[in-house]
Amino acid sequence: MYFRGFFLILVFSCFNCISSVGQTSRIDKLKKEIGYAVSDNDKLQAILSLCDQGYTLHPDTLMLYAGKARLIAQRAKDIHSEVESQYYRSYAFTNKGLIDSSLAIADQCLQVLKAAISDPVLEGKLLNQKGRCYMRKNQYKEAIDLGHQVIAKGETGNDTLLQMQGKTLIGWAYLEMEQTSRSLLWHLRALYTTTDTQFIKKYSILFANIALNYNALGKKDSAFYFISKAIEYSRQSENLFALSNSLAIQAQLLRGSRNADKAEVSLREVVEIRKMIGDPFYIVSDMAQLGLYYASNGQPEKGIIICREGIEIARKYKIETKLFFLYNTLAENYKAAGKIQEYASVLEDLILLKDSVYRMNSEEAIAEIQTKYELQKKENTIIQQKLDITRKNYWLYGSLVVMLFASVAAYFIFKNYRRRQQLKLLLMLEKEKQAAEKAVIQAEENERKRIAADLHDNLGAYAASIASNIDQIETSADKEAGIPLQELRNNSHAIVSQLNDTIWVLKKDSLSLTAISDRLKIFIQRIQSSYPGIKIDVYENISIDRTLPPSQAFHLFQILQEAINNAVRHSGGRQIDVVIESSDTWKITVSDNGKGMRADDSNREGNGLLNMKNRAKESGWRIDWLSNGIAGTTLLITPTTN
Repeated sequence: MYFRGFFLILVFSCFNCISSVGQTSRIDKLKKEIGYAVSDNDKLQAILSLCDQGYTLHPDTLMLYAGKARLIAQRAKDIHSEVESQYYRSYAFTNKGLIDSSLAIADQCLQVLKAAISDPVLEGKLLNQKGRCYMRKNQYKEAIDLGHQVIAKGETGNDTLLQMQGKTLIGWAYLEMEQTSRSLLWHLRALYTTTDTQFIKKYSILFANIALNYNALGKKDSAFYFISKAIEYSRQSENLFALSNSLAIQAQLLRGSRNADKAEVSLREVVEIRKMIGDPFYIVSDMAQLGLYYASNGQPEKGIIICREGIEIARKYKIETKLFFLYNTLAENYKAAGKIQEYASVLEDLILLKDSVYRMNSEEAIAEIQTKYELQKKENTIIQQKLDITRKNYWLYGSLVVMLFASVAAYFIFKNYRRRQQLKLLLMLEKEKQAAEKAVIQAEENERKRIAADLHDNLGAYAASIASNIDQIETSADKEAGIPLQELRNNSHAIVSQLNDTIWVLKKDSLSLTAISDRLKIFIQRIQSSYPGIKIDVYENISIDRTLPPSQAFHLFQILQEAINNAVRHSGGRQIDVVIESSDTWKITVSDNGKGMRADDSNREGNGLLNMKNRAKESGWRIDWLSNGIAGTTLLITPTTN
């Protein structure tokens, strides 16, 4: 009764408690990371990383953490993480033997992915999870179908592990159907999916499956080689699921090679690991292994007891896949015990079970699936080829378009370059023009100052000498010469005055309107004595005192002098008003109350009027002679620009 009690402890340990300690150092580390996490997002990611070790966790522990992850994801409205947490719940339900619940969750998740999220890798994981469920229900045809879908999703998502899992799932289905050669082919395809040895070592369960294939084919050396690698790699990656399976297979191989003692050691380690990961699917498998061990070691009664318990658990959790193994082991124990009638009865039950399974997984149906996926693969290849051709066409047309755009861009760049060069040339010419104009202005300015100096030093001196000589002649001359001499004196004084005015203008760098007005007042004072019957007034309304360059100031002063001289000599008026205004713009008027001008007077080409017009034109001004209505004339000077 030792064995029965031992397994009762195992069963209660697996189903009625949650492991309170970490199974591996990696699990302990991940649990600590969950405790250290501060934000919900960090905690969610840490929990999902722990759930990803589901093949090592007890299913109750996995369900607990998957539930926590789901709650956090729902609060954050993170649909992807919520689906991922549900995937782990489905995985836990499978490990607990609740296959229908696991399938329901997986189908719900797939519907959400189809409607809201595009993630071929997560979709492939859910399809692989459904495949595990169908394997436990002996629905190998459906499992093979799902295996092909998993491979396709792995290829779409460029996920090597997913591709290996899909191929392994198909190989597992063929293994359970005892189509060993085909199973080995698919397992080797999974092995050769990648050449990355470090990656392959982490998927150690594949080596255990290959060992089973070689053992079934009678190739014991290859079987022992691969199972030793499976155990080695499982320990390195701390994959307890793969390790327990590998140790169980090693015990099977050892038992077949008559190394019973070593087999029992392996099985005892398997039992300890199963206590931690608590998957009834593999618990009943281990029970069958122990049953075989007792059948071959003269303890069939123990084997019969353990096999019947295993069958009871398998039926309770609908683990129909392992019923073959359990019934076959039970038959071996009845045979070893000499109970021929019970042996025959169990064989009949085994035949009926196999017939039922074979009806569900007929060769024709599986061949149909294989054909469908081969056809789909060819269609995918054709589609890919068409896509490649289309992509090449896009590249060709795209290159042409890019070349066209590049040509247009180059043209506009060149055109813009030429425009900039032309602008640069124009700027250079403009600068040269400005420099030339500045040089001319400077030369004119220098010449102006030189002329002013010459006038002052030469003509001024001569005019002053003439006036002095006239004074000397007058003292010695007779009375008859007095009148001509007086006229000559007046003219010489006028020459000197005009010369002084000219020099005053030429010597200045610029002159304001007020300065011109003041000088004009001096001119009026000088001539006022010659015209005692005429009153001349100057009015200023200057809010902005504008300045004029010397040449313009000279022309303005000469125009005003000429206008006043014309008024006093020819207008016949008794009042002359000069008004100087300046604000936003400026204007100057010279008005008299005389006889006025005829319409054609301003068009006559007399020297005085002509000089006034030329001076105004040269300075950029407008000059007009306006009638004052009943009597008088007004001269108006305005700039054409401000």
